Amino acid sequence: MADIDMIPRSYRDGVRLRRIARQTACALAVVVVATAAGHATLRWSSVAMERKATLLRSAASAAQTDLQRAAIERETALRDQQRAGVLGAVRREGELAAFAQAIDSALPADTWLTALALRRSTRLAPPGAALPPGSGAQDTFATGNAQGDTLLLDSQVELSGQAASYEGMTDFLANLGRIPGLVNVQLQSSSVNAEVRAIDFRATLSLTQHKEAE
Repeated sequence: MADIDMIPRSYRDGVRLRRIARQTACALAVVVVATAAGHATLRWSSVAMERKATLLRSAASAAQTDLQRAAIERETALRDQQRAGVLGAVRREGELAAFAQAIDSALPADTWLTALALRRSTRLAPPGAALPPGSGAQDTFATGNAQGDTLLLDSQVELSGQAASYEGMTDFLANLGRIPGLVNVQLQSSSVNAEVRAIDFRATLSLTQHKEAE
């Protein structure tokens, strides 16, 4: 009688199923907890990465803004400098006084002037534009505008005078040609004035601030 199992088989199967169910539930709980933890970790990592990406984008945008601001400031300073140079070129402050001194130093004792005319003209030209035929020496200045145009300044002088001799006239013109800033000195006409016993002459030249090629 001792070997007879009094516990029904159905009860044993139920106990076994409940044990398996508890083990499965525990395993599922562990999986759920692990999954939730992994999801939370991934979400936190994504938020941190997004925060870093936002900071990097903000830093890049600020750097780009600084670069653009610096470029605009450089362009503005360059335009102001070019405009100041153009204004100074047009004004030619002190040029007439220096020219008068040059004329006085070039005149021989037996030569004198009777008339002097200075004509100035300015025009805009596109970059690399060729000068018109017959134009005199011209100073070129950058205008600083968007098209890159240049300002051409032409200063032409016409002299009329008299000399006691042809030698005095030619010495005067040669002296003018050796003075820096006076170029294209040319005798236009000369004739004997019997009434005053002198040589009448007329000459032209150009005033320029650029250096002529040697």
